[in-house]
Order: sequence, then C-alpha cells, then structure tokens
Amino acid sequence: MRSMNRKADTLLAQLAKGLLRHNTRETATQLGDRSQYVGISDVGKGVECMRAAVAGKLGLGQHVTEQSVIGWYQQDKFDQIYNTLKKQLVLQRGHWLESGIANALQANGTNTFCQLEIATQHKGISIKAHLDFALVWGWPQPTVRILELKSTERIPESLYTAYETQLYGQLGFLVECWNMPVFNMRDELGTLVFEKLTFPQAVKKVFGFPFPEKSTSVDIEGWVLCLAMSEAKAFGPYRPSDVMLKAVKNTADSIWNGVAAIRDGTSDLNEFSYCKGFHPLCDYCDHSGSCPKFEGEVLTDMAYDDELTLVAVLKDEKRNLEDRISKKEKRIKAFYAQQGRDSGWLKTAHYRFKSTRQEGRKMVDMTKLELVLINEFGEQRAQELLVAAAKYGQPFERLHIAKIQ
Repeated sequence: MRSMNRKADTLLAQLAKGLLRHNTRETATQLGDRSQYVGISDVGKGVECMRAAVAGKLGLGQHVTEQSVIGWYQQDKFDQIYNTLKKQLVLQRGHWLESGIANALQANGTNTFCQLEIATQHKGISIKAHLDFALVWGWPQPTVRILELKSTERIPESLYTAYETQLYGQLGFLVECWNMPVFNMRDELGTLVFEKLTFPQAVKKVFGFPFPEKSTSVDIEGWVLCLAMSEAKAFGPYRPSDVMLKAVKNTADSIWNGVAAIRDGTSDLNEFSYCKGFHPLCDYCDHSGSCPKFEGEVLTDMAYDDELTLVAVLKDEKRNLEDRISKKEKRIKAFYAQQGRDSGWLKTAHYRFKSTRQEGRKMVDMTKLELVLINEFGEQRAQELLVAAAKYGQPFERLHIAKIQ
C-alpha cells in the first residue's frame, strides 16, 4: 500500500484519470477507429512481435480506463494508480515534445505538415501512415524531409527495428501515393485542414507554391528524431526503398489476416510469432500477461519476491548513479569544448583529461536483414543464408527481471 498522504494521492489520481481521458480523446480525434485499418505503427510492432500487433488490433490485453482509476481510488489501491500514472506520463511525453518541436519548426519559418495522413490500400486492406512532421521547401531543390519523433528515457545507440520500419513505410507510401488523392490532415482540435488531395495539391493549398508532379524530381529523406528530457539525437538519413515498402505491405497483410483468422476461430493468438529474446519494450506491452514467453511456475514463498524486490531497487539505484555520472561527464566535456582544444590534455592536481570524438560502431540489423532476404529469395533460402553466415559467441547467463503489472 503506497498511500501516505490522502490529499497527495487524490491529486495523482486526478492527474492519471485526466491523462487517460485526454489520450482517449486525442486518439479518436487524430487516428479515428484504429480497428478499421492497419497503421504503420502496427506494422512496426509486427516486425518485432506479430502476436502483440494482432492482439492490439483486436483490442485485447490490459486496458486501464477512467473507471479503473475511480475504482482503485475507492478501494485505496494507490499502487495501481501510481503505476498507471507513470505509464501515461511516458506515453504522453511524446505528444508534449511533439508540440514543442512543432513550435520550434514554425518559429524557424519552416513549411511543416503536422500529422499528415496517407490513407491507402493494399490487397483490399486499409493502411494509414501518420507522419509526425513533413518539412517541405521548393528552392533551390524541391525537398521533403520526414521526421518521426520518438520519446525515450535514454537516447539509444541504435534504433529499434520497429522505428526504422515505421519510417520506411512512411517514405515508401509517400512516393507510391504521390499523385493519388489520399493525403489528409487535421488540426490539433481534429478539424479537417484538407482531405483527399495529392501531395503536390496539399503543398499548393497549405504553402502556396507549386510542387513537382513526379516524386523522382524531389529530394526525399527520412529521419528518426529521438528525444529525451535533456538531450536529442537524429538517426538517418533514410531514403525510400522498394524492398522495405514490400516488407511493410507484407507485414500489414499478415496482421490483418491474423486478426481475421482469430475472429473466425481458425487461429489462436498464441500461434503467432512473438519476441522470444529479451526486449525492453516487453515491459510496456499490454499483452505480456498472457504471452507464452512469460509462462512459468508460481513461487509462493515471499522470500523470492523480497530478493527480486531488492535487486530491482539496487538496479534503480544503479541507473540513477549512471545518470548522475553521465550528467557530470557531459559538463566536463562541455567545459573541455569551451577551451577550444581538439585533442590536448588538461590537468588538475591529481588528474588529466581530454575529450575526443570516436566513430560509431557499425552493426548489422538482423531483423531488417531477414526481411530483405525473405523478400528477395523467399523464407527458406533466407534462413539458409542466415544460418550459413551466422557466427556465435560464447554462451553466458543473463538474468531478466520485470515487474508484473
């Protein structure tokens, strides 16, 4: 039981309830009925965990509502309220940062589409791509830059495959649908700014200048902009890829057909592939409670729970310490940069230090490589190539701990 101050807990309960209500309203306003189409974010989830993507499209899993919060409050279950608030703060943070980035781009005078929608079809399946930002300029070279925003606790060294897949889908459909009347946009209140325009028509309507009728005449790139509370990093550039667009379409097809198979009773949710390895996003998944990955024997001895609680607390302390170290190091790096030195040492009474720029590590994204190989050679040949090229390190043990919500 977490409640120590009834008034403070009441305030947090009000905040949690309000965020849930706001999220429901914003989803309905900007995204509509998500059960009626496959979104590019669904596709991104599907390439990493098809089970979660299908379950989400079916509306399964753990869904906290305003009434849930009210019920917990009446039963003095403040731990559940606080956990819900923490999750909503993570989810809503991206929307708040998105608003701030929009203000920054508009302050620069950048021609910016915010939440531009591409509503297209593939094999009779409705697919929608929502672009966080599409920056457009016509001189000296007609140009489009797609920005996909991701809010993170920490800036990652490399992107999740889901994020890259989303961006490839947006780029691919932008090019494929360039001259189709499938572009729509709403303002923050949900009022239509325009609908059923081609991309050049949308540019002309909103920004007032003509734009090429062929996408091949335009410089098109995509970037994923990862934002934490005190730092940012841009990943890119990404360019339109026919191979990746084909993979996006195939994944959308698999999600939609999977949903239909479960609804007509010819398939079971646990028959779909799921992320079997460790993945940080599993901790936030609404469908982890019933996932075969987490099936296991229940231990009734509270000593085990106490030990795991202690480990979790120590890991939190470790993360906090790492954050403190990181902030101190950034201050020292900033001081070093202000001295105007490229590589020379600075000395104190007991230490010497310098800051140098290192090349980033080059890595192969195995999930993306597998998608490309499957599209090019078929699944069996793709698996043969991956097995032939695989190299394995020494086995080791890894402890995975996640709090059950």
